Amino acid sequence: MTGKICIIGLMSCGMAIGQTGSAPVTGGTSTTPTATAAPAPTRAYAFDVVSIRQNKTPATVAVLKQDGPTADGYRSHQPLALLLLTAYVPQVGGAAFYTIDQIKGLPDWMMSDGYDIDARIADENRAEWQNPDTQKVMLRAMLQALLAERCKLAVHREVKETQVTTLVVAKGGPKFKETDPTVEHPGGQKMPFGGVLVGHGEDGMSFYDTSMASFASLLSSWANGGRPVQDKTGLTGKYDFTLKFGKTAADEQQDESAAADPRGGGTPLGSLVLSGLNSVGLKLDSEKGQVETLVIDHMERPSEN
Repeated sequence: MTGKICIIGLMSCGMAIGQTGSAPVTGGTSTTPTATAAPAPTRAYAFDVVSIRQNKTPATVAVLKQDGPTADGYRSHQPLALLLLTAYVPQVGGAAFYTIDQIKGLPDWMMSDGYDIDARIADENRAEWQNPDTQKVMLRAMLQALLAERCKLAVHREVKETQVTTLVVAKGGPKFKETDPTVEHPGGQKMPFGGVLVGHGEDGMSFYDTSMASFASLLSSWANGGRPVQDKTGLTGKYDFTLKFGKTAADEQQDESAAADPRGGGTPLGSLVLSGLNSVGLKLDSEKGQVETLVIDHMERPSEN
């Protein structure tokens, strides 16, 4: 079940590296979406050399590869939807990344067709690239420039107020501690947006060095049917915690159903994850809030070289 958890979770909800440090988008207080242009990066970062070629690797296999930033650039074998979700992150709502349902106009081929991408930074950017915090900003800007040049990508953001699901701390407080960088943790699936996921079959799963914003974004697809889950825990660090699953008769019956929706919200995985929130002192709540959508105005298959 561990492999299935990794594939479903990472593919269905997408990923991005880090959280945005940009100012929130203003407006959008009514039920009518407020459109706003995607903010330009503070500096015109771009890769120096980029190679793009389509591959035939199944999406579920490509997701399990440890792609991402390298010492001198960026490498990926993923469908371009995951590249998009790394390049653009929500400006409101506290999410670490968009769910697939928060992207309008996403072509089907962006979810199914894999591409081998090998991008190199310029020599003058190497010193900045070595700083992890600076690298996050540079990478988003560089991927945005890559998508605009090679895929003719044009996007804008829409914000609206609606009923949202929030991740909050339950009565009694959180039952986990902040990550100690000097303590080694078990090996597992390194998540491109930060943190490590270790599955334990039917009993539970552990997270290491994981922010609540990232965890809330994962819950969006795993346990909320693709609808955004916003982090309202007030916990701003990186944490180690283990969800201990509480299995019910209904969960066992769902496990045997071949008709389960693979994106969560009624799946065996979603039910198990929800059952484990109480074990770490967290719960889901509901309130009015702003939800941001990324709208693709134009997108072409990338030019190869």
